[in-house]
Amino acid sequence: MPRDTYTPRLDVLAFFIILASFAVRYWFVASGQLNLVQDEAQYWDWIRRPQLSYYSKGPLIAWVITLWTKVFGNTELGVRFGSILGMAGIQAALYIGVSRVWREYRLAIFVLFAAATMPMLNALGILATTDCPLIFCWTVAFFALAAATRNEPDLPVSNIPFVILAVCMAVGILAKYMMLTFLALALIHALILQCRGQMPERFWTRFAVAAIAGSTIGLAPIIIWNMSNDWVAYKHVAKLTSGVGGSDWLPDRIGPFFEMLGAQIGLLAPWWAWFLAVASVGAMRKAWVGPVGRFDADYRRDLMTVLFFWPLWAGITLKALFSKVEANWTAVTFSAGAILAGMALKAWWDAPGRRTRGRAILTGSAVVLTVAIFISPLLPIPDAVNPTLRLKGWADLGRKVDEIIRTEFDDPSTVFAMSDNYGFTSELAFYLEGQPITYCTWTEKRRMNQYDLWPSPAEGKVGWDAVMIRKRFTNAKVRGLKKMFEHVSDPIHYRSSFNGMEGRKFTIIVCKGFTGYWPRHEGKF
Repeated sequence: MPRDTYTPRLDVLAFFIILASFAVRYWFVASGQLNLVQDEAQYWDWIRRPQLSYYSKGPLIAWVITLWTKVFGNTELGVRFGSILGMAGIQAALYIGVSRVWREYRLAIFVLFAAATMPMLNALGILATTDCPLIFCWTVAFFALAAATRNEPDLPVSNIPFVILAVCMAVGILAKYMMLTFLALALIHALILQCRGQMPERFWTRFAVAAIAGSTIGLAPIIIWNMSNDWVAYKHVAKLTSGVGGSDWLPDRIGPFFEMLGAQIGLLAPWWAWFLAVASVGAMRKAWVGPVGRFDADYRRDLMTVLFFWPLWAGITLKALFSKVEANWTAVTFSAGAILAGMALKAWWDAPGRRTRGRAILTGSAVVLTVAIFISPLLPIPDAVNPTLRLKGWADLGRKVDEIIRTEFDDPSTVFAMSDNYGFTSELAFYLEGQPITYCTWTEKRRMNQYDLWPSPAEGKVGWDAVMIRKRFTNAKVRGLKKMFEHVSDPIHYRSSFNGMEGRKFTIIVCKGFTGYWPRHEGKF
């Protein structure tokens, strides 16, 4: 029996929420509010040298960028349109999954609203990262698993959910290796249902086939590429998961841990974090004492959302006590987080005596925060607290380097650009006139990256000149630079600009007479 009353007006409302969210993201990118993030520029640079996989990620992000740059050209919109569209897909998957798989039609609207106003999901709907296609595959697989494990009376499970699960596994792995974690959580979920006597017949055979087939297809190109590249991607991931950065002494990690925790609350939005926590209390209680034998839709919903949010989110956040972590590593949990937040929001909204004013204040606050995120690049925020500063000034830097190339060298056609930072190297590749091939020289202070696997300027550019870009204002010498060039200038400190405001700081070094010496990495991952 349906658990909620369906009305077409809910679909119309969902469509307009998704459309409005899409339109705001499209405007933000198309109007050039922020230059590319360093990883975005690197992923774009990958498409110019297509491979089965790449140093740190699978090939999916390069395929997505390739598709949309063919439509919009090698522009910021071309690089990012896949994420603009992908986030609309994530929102649609959440709405369709909650309303059609779980048949909770009103809850689907609350979940969609929470997802549309979460800062993390808004950011991932703008930036061309591997997280957006990963979350889409994760969300669709989540509801495919819900359908595949349903033992509702008089409703046999077809093979379609298992096919969808296999496809999502294959595509998700091509986006990011984190998709393999989905299988572990899915296995735990299925085992709990098995112990509760709530599994359909022939589930395990079909699940095993879907998991093996999807994982094999997704991993195949990545494994083939790694076999030819000394397994560098797996060494890189192994190093990250084992812990890098910072002190091993626990008291030294207290500060970074609270920074990580604060970032997570901010990326959820404080009120959604609160609603999520409130919903989790009841969901955990129900998941712990769930029924045995009979089908219980509420129990299954609560079990899934708690299981697919808390273990992974808490594990990654707590890892900050022991090593460096990035705030976006928890991104895949945000779909389940939006469901939990939507569950608590619906309960709060429907509570007896709830006044219209309180509803309007909450709804308005969420919308205002979302709008504030999109207009924040236009605000004169101090550098020390401006999270978008590192995205500002790349286009201006490109213009400055182009000017130096035209004025400081006898033959601009025999000048290449380089950096000792892979992100700077890729930004130069995107924003320099003509989008030339750029190079990343090795120093003792950096890890290996994709540029180390590609040809160096020693192959065909001996005798050329170069412009080197370094981070911030610095006078520190670059290891081996004077061995690489016959003449190296004093550092030039340049403060870039963006839309009339100050951008990032850079150090520019003019180098003449490339000798052919090019230091290579020494196996640091």
